[in-house]
Amino acid sequence: MVVDGQDRTLTVPWIPPAPYQRREIIQGEHEPHASIRPMRVLARTVFAESLHNAHRWLDELITDPDQTIETIAVRERKSERSIRMTSLAFVTPPIVAAAIEGRLPRGFGTKRLMDLPMLWSHQWTVLGLKVPVQS
Repeated sequence: MVVDGQDRTLTVPWIPPAPYQRREIIQGEHEPHASIRPMRVLARTVFAESLHNAHRWLDELITDPDQTIETIAVRERKSERSIRMTSLAFVTPPIVAAAIEGRLPRGFGTKRLMDLPMLWSHQWTVLGLKVPVQS
């Protein structure tokens, strides 16, 4: 940059952000605070896709009286059992957020989150997780 015939250099201090995101993994209620590996990326991807499908299929079943689990299964080329995964649509939002953000421990995937009780407070208990404190 040239100002009044003089060369000047503007220096802006900057530190690039770390490429790794630190996550606080949700742990069990009676477990000592330990370093636990987060859910695998593939498990998170499968969960997010399954959750999307569950909400879509549930919406179809609610809004279209002619729609059945059988018709959705035929259209999607899936088993009726996989269409019944609509139970994922009822997982408590904090558990969904923790799964998508990678804050659930490894081993928590679609299969483990599929058959949870409908009552949100019981979902935490069944999974053996401590309910996070609301701030």
